[in-house]
Amino acid sequence: MIMRLSTMLKDTPGKNVLADAEVTGIAYDSRAVSPGYAFFAIPGFKDDGRRYIPDALRRGASAVVTSLDGTPDLPTGVPKGKGFAVVSDPRRALSSAASVFYGHPSRDLTVVGVTGTKGKTTVCHLVKSVLDSCGLRTGLIGTVHNIVGDEVRPVTRTTPESSDLQSLMSEMVAKNLDAVTMEVSSHAMELFRVEDILFDAAVFTNMGWDHLDFHGTMEAYAGAKARLFSLLERSRGLKKSERLQTAAINADDPYAGLFRSKAVGRVVTYGLGEDSEVRAKDVRMDARGTTFTLVAGDIERRVRTVLLGRFNVYNSLAAAAVAYGLGFDRATIAEGLERAEPVRGRVELVPGSKEFSVWVDYAHTPESLRDILALAREMSTGRVILVFGCGGERDAGRRPVMGKLAGDMADFVIITNDNPRNEDEDQILDHIESGIRESRGRGSYLRISDRRRAIYEAVERAMPGDVVVVAGKGHETYQVVGDEVFHFDDAEEARRAILAVSGKDGER
Repeated sequence: MIMRLSTMLKDTPGKNVLADAEVTGIAYDSRAVSPGYAFFAIPGFKDDGRRYIPDALRRGASAVVTSLDGTPDLPTGVPKGKGFAVVSDPRRALSSAASVFYGHPSRDLTVVGVTGTKGKTTVCHLVKSVLDSCGLRTGLIGTVHNIVGDEVRPVTRTTPESSDLQSLMSEMVAKNLDAVTMEVSSHAMELFRVEDILFDAAVFTNMGWDHLDFHGTMEAYAGAKARLFSLLERSRGLKKSERLQTAAINADDPYAGLFRSKAVGRVVTYGLGEDSEVRAKDVRMDARGTTFTLVAGDIERRVRTVLLGRFNVYNSLAAAAVAYGLGFDRATIAEGLERAEPVRGRVELVPGSKEFSVWVDYAHTPESLRDILALAREMSTGRVILVFGCGGERDAGRRPVMGKLAGDMADFVIITNDNPRNEDEDQILDHIESGIRESRGRGSYLRISDRRRAIYEAVERAMPGDVVVVAGKGHETYQVVGDEVFHFDDAEEARRAILAVSGKDGER
């Protein structure tokens, strides 16, 4: 694809194209530049992309897009024959330029955005299963992986950078997909990653304590997420297949009113209360799944899903609500829920033991840890043993909160490293430990910094009927220590521990 820089920036506010050029691609990292690319030099939080303009030019960039304010170290000029544009916000410009460059792919797709603190990944997979059952070929963009047609791809961010997102959707259009469901993080909203995506539906799961290191307050955090619902209006009259914009909102969450106030189009509430338009009643759980009656308007349908936990009832209702709002058949929606498979790292049962259970779960916030421990207590006929830690260089305020929660709800706790990054490991564990000491289980814990050894210790202590929960990393297959990234998979380590402790036949 070849496009003039001026054409690519035609929808970008506050641009000034000083020199035009042909562009064959887009990059915001100089290391990803190929000959003919436009390099968007973005001032970041830890580094300034404008410092890498010379490197991008050496790699063959045909154009540079950047801002000039407060950049005394910028090169005095761009070489002759290169394109150059000055914009007020390079990150915002990247979004609009990428949408133009890739042909506005979201116009050709039914796009469902899912936001909230917990449940985004599972809801996206449930939405995909439901829309697929309704006859749409659906892609997925999320935390665990991206799905483009039949191809499953690894990810680096919950919501990709705007240009990567437009590129992904362009591929989906080329592969004749009809829809895409995607996680939309609060960071994505603040950093303009989805600013030029045309959404048909938005889903609000819940609000909990997370990312306050970035947003500062719960109000700012919730406000960033709620802005997704105001974006719905932009899709009117621009979509290939016009659908009524739908806002699916968890009516049982205290922040429901905020999201409802921002919503555009049809609002469909879901929850367990009688006032929700889509709700569940007669919920029953066992060790193999959950059964409930799905009520959508005046239609009722009994649903059996392999997903465990009351929180997954809410996740199922979220997916049902958005499909119901978009006008799909309610019987088919129920079939889609029943076809959905468990998501990697979300109440993931590690095979190998018939006497006790080992679960790997992504729970890394107070609310999600509480939910997984409550489920473990409900399913266990013995004790609940927990292995968890907290990430470094992230909101330290929740560490003692999670420590107390762990001590109150689990019978035995092992605190360990998560992703310490460049923060002192002992300091992180000290913070968690201070909370445990305030809990009712203040004497029932160990501190083992080595996560592999901590998992082994938990499995070795497990008795018949116990549930061992390894929380915090879920689907992640790495551990970040300092500036190094090591392979580490909780499920793999738990499986090895079970084999070592129980024998190759998986039994004691």
